[in-house]
Amino acid sequence: MSGAGALWTGPAAAGPVEDALAYCRSVGDNNMINAVPPDMLEQTAKKLGVTLPANEPARAVWRCMDGAVMVCIAGGRRFCGRADTQVVPSPEARKYCHDNPSAVEVPSWATGRDTIFAWRCEGPEPIVSGAVRSVDKRGFVKEYWQAYKPDAQ
Repeated sequence: MSGAGALWTGPAAAGPVEDALAYCRSVGDNNMINAVPPDMLEQTAKKLGVTLPANEPARAVWRCMDGAVMVCIAGGRRFCGRADTQVVPSPEARKYCHDNPSAVEVPSWATGRDTIFAWRCEGPEPIVSGAVRSVDKRGFVKEYWQAYKPDAQ
């Protein structure tokens, strides 16, 4: 079941944390991205070191990997969908380099926030500077996703 950009709104997505934990234990892996239930928001934000504005809970998402609930909060340069591992410049990066041929860094708005690569301009061409993120076995950026473990009650 792939579809990393979609939000699943089934019972586990709307239910309490126990539903998400039980769901992941039962399915093992599922790449579908789900909205974090309200009772997981505070701990998810704390685990990821992010302040989550009350009006933006949809930025906090979860999925299943190896039977565990994995959490991510999108924003800034952090992208929670599947990572782009292709060494192919975006049309925006090409335009950026055409307009800024000596740029030592192509901004993420031009490269796409889902890329794992840093890009620079070599004349009018975007060139990969190197990988700046790693990808987990399910194709998501490792650094953005953490296993969710509820605090002991």
